[in-house]
Amino acid sequence: MGTAQVILSMPNGATAAHVLDELRLRYPRFEAGLQGEGLPKALETMPYALFLNARPLPFDRAAATPLRDGDRLYLFLPVAGG
Repeated sequence: MGTAQVILSMPNGATAAHVLDELRLRYPRFEAGLQGEGLPKALETMPYALFLNARPLPFDRAAATPLRDGDRLYLFLPVAGG
């Protein structure tokens, strides 16, 4: 996406999945990036982690997770090192 933060205004009843869909519409390369395109090594699973208000949110629960005014949705690329 090229930006560290995006502020969206979503309608009442929106879910975390609606936010992801909105990002896909606004940023044509968003989905490819979520799948790891551009990372140095191809990955078999989605490398990003989704959080809602600092709590982990599995991607498969995004459609069933309603948002409230003021909620914050985060996407992180976990980093490991040693």
